[in-house]
Amino acid sequence: MSWVASLGGKIQPKTIKQYLGHVKSMHTDLDLPFAPCTSPIVQRLIRGIKRYHGERDTRRKMPITLPVLQDLLRHLQPDTNPGHLGVYAAACVAFSGFLRCGEFTVKAGKAFSTSNQPTRRSIEFHPDLSNPTHARLNLPASKTDPFRKGVSIYLAAAPGATTCPVTALKRLFAEDPSDPDGPLFHNPDGSPLSREFFIETIRLALQAAGYKSKDFAGHSFRRGAASSAAAAGCQDHEIQLLGRWLSDAYKVYIDIDQNRLHFLSKSLHWVLPHNLTYEPPALHSATYLA
Repeated sequence: MSWVASLGGKIQPKTIKQYLGHVKSMHTDLDLPFAPCTSPIVQRLIRGIKRYHGERDTRRKMPITLPVLQDLLRHLQPDTNPGHLGVYAAACVAFSGFLRCGEFTVKAGKAFSTSNQPTRRSIEFHPDLSNPTHARLNLPASKTDPFRKGVSIYLAAAPGATTCPVTALKRLFAEDPSDPDGPLFHNPDGSPLSREFFIETIRLALQAAGYKSKDFAGHSFRRGAASSAAAAGCQDHEIQLLGRWLSDAYKVYIDIDQNRLHFLSKSLHWVLPHNLTYEPPALHSATYLA
């Protein structure tokens, strides 16, 4: 408790909980009990720290919604820059498939693994490659699939749209043929698409489009897809299904447009009152029976 109290005001309360989780994990690995992690008095202490010092909101990355994605793609140059061809396709697929950045890129210094990252073979065009109505991306593993059962993501074709993932994938396969068991996307030097190169490239494109590039990151695609789905009228359970969320965590990814909030606030002043006073059904039934 002295250690937890010493952390108050220096780090976020949720970070203190993470620290305790790591210590508990270490004890579990050593087959040692660590009851203080779940002790009510420790939890009350953390809550007291939170109430006294407050909890600052972390600055979330901006979402790459459909308009932002369109601006981003306009400033990529797949015709003249070979490195942009894969990034273009990856951006379209990441948005349409609600992908996490780690599901289609590799971190610097880590080797590519077909058991964790998608390959060219992971893409299936239906009904055929010449005139597909949709494609399927078969992910070998993901955050919500730690035991690598695999998950299939539906990517619908949007003919004529610059953001169509199927068109982008067809072009990638035609102009940049690769080993079926090789990475789905790769860097200009042929190595698997790295998280660093992907984010750097999209930030340069966003900066050229007039955005503050540092406000965006790899997770911006997943966040933007959720917000765009909400704007398109998708219901909550549909957004949860598209993004493969197992809990209600998807709700924090949805950003309501300011114009929509303005409309909702303004509509409060034009609500028509009910002409009849509301009467509970139970009272109404009692009067009727009497």
